[in-house]
Amino acid sequence: MNNPLDQRLQDCDKKINALFSEVEFNADIKKEVEELKAYYRKQYHDAVYEEDELECIEIYELFVLGLESIKKGEMKPHEVLQNIEDINSLKKKGIVLENILNSLELLFWAGVTCTFFSYCAVMAAPLAAFNPFFALAVLSIASMAAIFSIVQFLNCIDEFKSTTPVEKEFDREKNIITFFKNPQPSYVPSEDHTYPEKERLYPRLDLMN
Repeated sequence: MNNPLDQRLQDCDKKINALFSEVEFNADIKKEVEELKAYYRKQYHDAVYEEDELECIEIYELFVLGLESIKKGEMKPHEVLQNIEDINSLKKKGIVLENILNSLELLFWAGVTCTFFSYCAVMAAPLAAFNPFFALAVLSIASMAAIFSIVQFLNCIDEFKSTTPVEKEFDREKNIITFFKNPQPSYVPSEDHTYPEKERLYPRLDLMN
């Protein structure tokens, strides 16, 4: 059985294709449209939790609905842009908050790592003098804990996110909305050329009589 969210993602792609099938657009706009669809597909498939998947689909649907509303004249382009900008602002705030929490976790693991290494350096000699086997066991456990802390520390570094992808996607959607507010029709009827009387190639018969 297909995932309903998968179907909603495909429906958004089909609506985008349908919207742009009725207008002429250059290679740059075509590239941005394909990158737009690829961006939401990646965001959807990279989501860890179902809530994140649903949020991705809902934002995509909102963007598609905005384009449809512009086409039908139900919304102005600047209104759609404002909605997209508000969502973009919330995304960036979420990334900043995640990075702050990640920084706190990073400091924690850095402190734990320093503590275990300091313990190994300071307690190695006294424990070895007291009981070499006991010292070996304690230092082994402390060393393993220190290594674990280093791994967690490095993982925290990898988890830092940049707002650049969000800003690039906002610029892409802005360009698409700006283009779509004045789309070029795929068929332009030929103009009915009429010539003034003085430009007629043949004389008027009534003047020759």
